Amino acid sequence: MPASTWWELIHFERLTALYSRPPSLDRLILRSLRLSMYGPTLMVRTEFPSFPDRAPPAWTEAGCDRFEAQIHFLAVGEDLRLRGVPGHTAVDVRITRLIEEHRIRVAMRGAGFSLDFTAADSMQASHLSAYRSVDGNPSTAPRWFESRVDQKLYRVLPAVTARPFYG
Repeated sequence: MPASTWWELIHFERLTALYSRPPSLDRLILRSLRLSMYGPTLMVRTEFPSFPDRAPPAWTEAGCDRFEAQIHFLAVGEDLRLRGVPGHTAVDVRITRLIEEHRIRVAMRGAGFSLDFTAADSMQASHLSAYRSVDGNPSTAPRWFESRVDQKLYRVLPAVTARPFYG
């Protein structure tokens, strides 16, 4: 699916406003996955391969050069197949639109990792954040969050057990 097409499926204006052109789905760094029975929903925390060209001034002034977001796939089908562990794996993502069904087929591939599933043809995003690669480990690096609430609550990425953040 061309980048412009997958970008149209994201329903979160604060994410789409950060890029003048949709970012590539090649070489995304997969940070974590969370499958929820509600929906059911699959939350994918990923680092995008390119820093937003319309980043907030606070991010650029702080020297941030890495960008992460949580992407939520809704109404995930029972056809979900996972192989491997997504431990900071670089993946290429392919999204195929199933127009008649109002669904998408998603395939993620990386070294020793694959994830395939179908979901609703609508995606959400949350917890947008930036950090500096020179700060080392992305899990402990200081963060600049797009959301004022996230910025007030968190200075670094919260532990994966933080339910308000990871849902």
